[in-house]
Parts: sequence; structure tokens; C-alpha cells
Amino acid sequence: MSGKTHIRYTDTALPTTSAAVTLFDSTRVTPGWFHLLNQEWYQWALSFDSAGDAATGTVTGQYSEDKGSTWNTFYTSGSLANDTHASDEVYIGMFKDVRFTFTIASANATAFRVNQALSCYKPTSKVTAAHVLHDDDAAAGSIDIVDVTPPE
Repeated sequence: MSGKTHIRYTDTALPTTSAAVTLFDSTRVTPGWFHLLNQEWYQWALSFDSAGDAATGTVTGQYSEDKGSTWNTFYTSGSLANDTHASDEVYIGMFKDVRFTFTIASANATAFRVNQALSCYKPTSKVTAAHVLHDDDAAAGSIDIVDVTPPE
């Protein structure tokens, strides 16, 4: 796999109060060998609505070292507002398996739309001028000059 892989959200039910819906689970797609696919980033974008417009939501990322028997949280989006568009890009390259869930609080969703993808490249929004120059330690717009003269 190379480049970007778009992930289809397959659950047809709308999220209900306090019940997590799975956005992506690598153990359902590639049990035990997700880390061999060289997918480094998970990208998500979503919007939702609820009756009374009072609900908030949260995207949670978890990793597993045992093919999904045990999950450990490593990412939480924070509180997402009803009727707004939210998105993020999460580094997942160091994990064997990952899953991302969405939980809505205080009301059932009346509308839910999600777009997601896996990518083997650093997302554009995470790239600074220093990254483009392959010098991750430099401040944006500067590069370190390194003497590469071989020893005599």
C-alpha cells in the first residue's frame, strides 16, 4: 500500500448518547499486520447534529499490541461542538494496531458525516519549511550547515 487510502465509514446507525461508534479498527481490516502496511497517519474530518443542538462529541484513538484484545488510549480530540466541522491528523506509525472511535454526549445524533483516510506521508498541515528541507530540528525557514568533509 502506498500513498493515501480513503476509509469508508461502514456503520449505518447514527451515534447514540455515550455509545462509542467505531470509525476505523485495523484489527477488522488487517488483523495483526497493520504495521507492515507503512501507514503513518490517520486523518479524520467529521460533523454531526443532534436534537436541540446541545450535544458534544469526542474522537478517541487507541492502540493495541495484542491484535485487539487490549486497547490503550493515546489520542483524544477534545470536545467537538455540534453543527461544526472538525478534523485532525494523528501519527500512528509506531503502533501495531489502532482504532478510532467517536462518542457523542448528552443527545443522540440526528446527522453524522465522517471522512477518513490513512496516509504513508506526513500531512501537509503538519509540514513546516524545516520539514521540507529534511531538517526537523531547525526552526522554520532555517537550516543547519553540517560539515561533511571526510576525515583525513
